[in-house]
Amino acid sequence: MSRDEHSLVVCEQCGMAHRWRPLAGHVVARCVRCDAVLGRSHRLGLSAILALTLTAAVCFAVGITTDVLSLSFRGVSQAATLPEAIGAVWSEGQEAIAAIAALTALIAPAAFIVLRLYILVPLVMGTTAPGFALGVRLMQHAARWSMVEVFTIGVLLSLVRLAGLADATPGPGLFALGAVTFLFAAIESAGTKHLWWQVR
Repeated sequence: MSRDEHSLVVCEQCGMAHRWRPLAGHVVARCVRCDAVLGRSHRLGLSAILALTLTAAVCFAVGITTDVLSLSFRGVSQAATLPEAIGAVWSEGQEAIAAIAALTALIAPAAFIVLRLYILVPLVMGTTAPGFALGVRLMQHAARWSMVEVFTIGVLLSLVRLAGLADATPGPGLFALGAVTFLFAAIESAGTKHLWWQVR
């Protein structure tokens, strides 16, 4: 298969195929049929995206190993990490909610970070990881299921609602997960097309 045949991008809205080429700064590629966005230029190179991914990995590790929220009511204080909170929900008989929370706030974000590192580290070193295509596809699925931002917003809303009932204090884990939310947004803004272009 030729390079030109490899350089096709299909519109997710209408299914029309387009020839792809690297985009210059501040350029947005749009479908000629339905005007949907096909891709955007990105100022960050692979090394910068790798640095953001490593930072996200560190912040995520802090986010799941330190307290997310501390509650104090009538002299009794209690704090929990994200895994401890999910375990408490499970032990209270809410298995479905605990499983969904574990998938979207723990497993999917961790998989996204690991797969990003698996793909980016070899590319930065000038090689391609074995199973590159499968890795990119799995990473896209993990990104769809990763909902750290939903969990973070949920905890913030809980803090507001609990303010009148108990002394609720955000822990370092919540700030770390908030940082992960912004880092994921920066990483995903580059898309994946630039990754495929690097292996041609």
